[in-house]
Amino acid sequence: MFGEISKLIDRNFTVGFFLPVFVWFSASLLLIHQYVFRIDLSTFEQLDYLVWTTVFGLACFIGGIVFLAANRGLYRFMEGYGTFNPVRLFAWFERNRYRTIWRRVEELENEYQSCAKSGQTFPLESQKKRDELVSLLAVAFPEQEELLLPTPFGNALRSFESFPRVMYGLDSIPGWGRLLAVVPKEYFELMVGAKAYVDLWVNLGVVFVFLQIEYAGLVFATGQTLNWWIVGLLYVLSTIAPMWATSSALEWGELVKSAFDVFIPRLREALEIEQPKNRQEEFEQWQNFSRALIYRYREDLPQLKKQEQPQPPQPHKESLLERLFRK
Repeated sequence: MFGEISKLIDRNFTVGFFLPVFVWFSASLLLIHQYVFRIDLSTFEQLDYLVWTTVFGLACFIGGIVFLAANRGLYRFMEGYGTFNPVRLFAWFERNRYRTIWRRVEELENEYQSCAKSGQTFPLESQKKRDELVSLLAVAFPEQEELLLPTPFGNALRSFESFPRVMYGLDSIPGWGRLLAVVPKEYFELMVGAKAYVDLWVNLGVVFVFLQIEYAGLVFATGQTLNWWIVGLLYVLSTIAPMWATSSALEWGELVKSAFDVFIPRLREALEIEQPKNRQEEFEQWQNFSRALIYRYREDLPQLKKQEQPQPPQPHKESLLERLFRK
């Protein structure tokens, strides 16, 4: 049992789950000390530091396990899934941001076409801006407006989730687990390490919201004066955390996209699928494979490699030595 626990307490768990709970519990104790009871610091000299440190560490570890279990739900909440999710109220902002970028790209594209027709040089600044905006659309948004989610975090994740489908025809949902089977351990650790920072900021965002609720409840229960600097600090932190989560998700997404680019041939070898002749045939091959997995259509599974036909036995040629012995 302790061996399994030691496997769980690694760097990624510490960064992504233990640290946010440590911040939450430490800040909660400070708020309780400030608004509920005040402890004479000299009394800490009588405490067994080892016991209290162990208890506090164990509480943080259990809290980290709870955050780990709730990880998928927290991600989906921050992405904007759910009919009654309050972040869906800000979906208009993401639509407007997406449309504004597209309009600017179209304006720059029209400017480029005009310059090409008139023989003028397309301004370097306009070219850099167009490339920057097109790149932003590729990494921060899905390929169609209909697929937009209400939050920048959700669209960053959806962008790299749709990457293998757009580029190779492979749906990421059934394809990801199968790709992991052929990804080397070293590269897998890189992806897990990148995701740990996304977990850190997602969980800290939740922690800062909880601390705001705790602080408001303590002030209301004790009838003390509200410290606006605490309110402002917690508000700023709860705003920054989703922004950093989105930034970390973009870095994590680059590793995920690279995994599909590099290891799809290895996946094809592991599945013993026939080698395609060109990109179009490869796209159709993975598209059929995805459809077969999603809908359990066996007839859509790609063809297997042609097995090497066994060579018929060659007639034995009698040697001179064999003829002499036969005589």
